Amino acid sequence: MAVVIYPQTLNWTYMKQRPQQLMTQLGALGHQVFFENQSPLPLDQEFIEVEKNVFLFTDTQTFIYRTLPQLRKQHSIVVWTTWSKLRTRIYTLFNPDAVIYDCCDEFPQWAKYEHKMVESADHLVATAEVIQTRLSLAYPEKKITLIPNGADTSFFQIPYQERPSDLPSGPIVAYIGAWAYWVDHALFTKLATVFPHVQFISIGAPYGDTHDYSNLPNVHILGEKPHDQLKRYLPYIDVALIPFQYHPITLATNPIKAYEYMAAGVRVLSTALPECILMEPHITTATTHDDFINKLSLMLNNPDNQDQRLARIAYAQQHRWVDRGIQADLVIQSTLATKR
Repeated sequence: MAVVIYPQTLNWTYMKQRPQQLMTQLGALGHQVFFENQSPLPLDQEFIEVEKNVFLFTDTQTFIYRTLPQLRKQHSIVVWTTWSKLRTRIYTLFNPDAVIYDCCDEFPQWAKYEHKMVESADHLVATAEVIQTRLSLAYPEKKITLIPNGADTSFFQIPYQERPSDLPSGPIVAYIGAWAYWVDHALFTKLATVFPHVQFISIGAPYGDTHDYSNLPNVHILGEKPHDQLKRYLPYIDVALIPFQYHPITLATNPIKAYEYMAAGVRVLSTALPECILMEPHITTATTHDDFINKLSLMLNNPDNQDQRLARIAYAQQHRWVDRGIQADLVIQSTLATKR
């Protein structure tokens, strides 16, 4: 098994996204995972084990000069990165045996760093088919593996809990995820206006400038919740939304929230994004605002079908983070074998 380093990109506790999920699975499979955290640890602790074999560290100098040389004597060193901007830092600081570049977002501001990252990486991973296609056309000589996002196994069987106190009474239509500029706030406003007796909920960290909903009494911005607390809300959601604009970021996204919604058995209505279309009929997609409104009306006026609910859960069970971790492990093992 390898030592896997995830270089400084985000805090371990910032939502629970692809990096944390994949590193957790790699640790469970026996790799020693070192996650370079942004927020400092207590001064008396060099590492904190947050999951089995997954260690947070922030004292990078100590890690490089004291810990890493000892690890290198017995293990191959692999860097798994999701941020192309870190290329120089990765090779300068960690001098790894292999680098896996996991292209999981199409942020336009990152594009200028990608070419050098791709050229120097030993293996590429793509979260969505559109990303895989783009990379394969641009870099036909590079090995690329498609590893989409997945469902957290803890979302499949949610124990009963009382309705959260900050969840209003009445039908609930909710969006869970970053409350960001790629959310279609004009659509969200229309929905809340067209369905005044439905409560529209947003749960997620703010990201950039967003819309002001203070004049809509049926819109409730609850902010970020710890990942394990989301399970308190999901059973009370009538329809879960992915109300995204058509944008380079969203057109290449494989939404984690779609898997989490389906794992909990919740009906999903999404903008017609390429990766969401691939999930039909287990989720419903809409192409325009009017189409979105019409389909939400149908869903709210017709009770959920138990067979369809079970089919959604079964679909999510075929796309678990456990399975994605096995794919990531195979990428690491094959890359190291090739390097040897």
